[in-house]
Amino acid sequence: MKRRLTNYTDGVLRYGTIKTKRNEFKEKIGFELNESGFLFFNYKQIRQQDEDIFSSGKDQSSNLKVETYYVPGIDKQIHKAVINGNYYEIEYIDLSTDRKNMFWYLTKEGVLNEV
Repeated sequence: MKRRLTNYTDGVLRYGTIKTKRNEFKEKIGFELNESGFLFFNYKQIRQQDEDIFSSGKDQSSNLKVETYYVPGIDKQIHKAVINGNYYEIEYIDLSTDRKNMFWYLTKEGVLNEV
């Protein structure tokens, strides 16, 4: 049986840590991503089971689920994701059973997107 490869063509997800940009008066003027890496992704539909897993009752402005190839070492507590200039919190990362793919559950960062 031939192995089927997935082409991720919907976009590019950049991930890393966030650094606050400040002016000479130490006022917050924006945010900058210290990029750890990037992955190509496909959008996925959020199922009811997915909502039950990562919905914590918070007021969430946007929910997004994307699929990428597996990359070890991504910490949802430290890293943020950026897609098309929008910053997202990583709520949950689900690995496929064969550990070849990752499903990212993202919530739009209200504070970061206001700047």
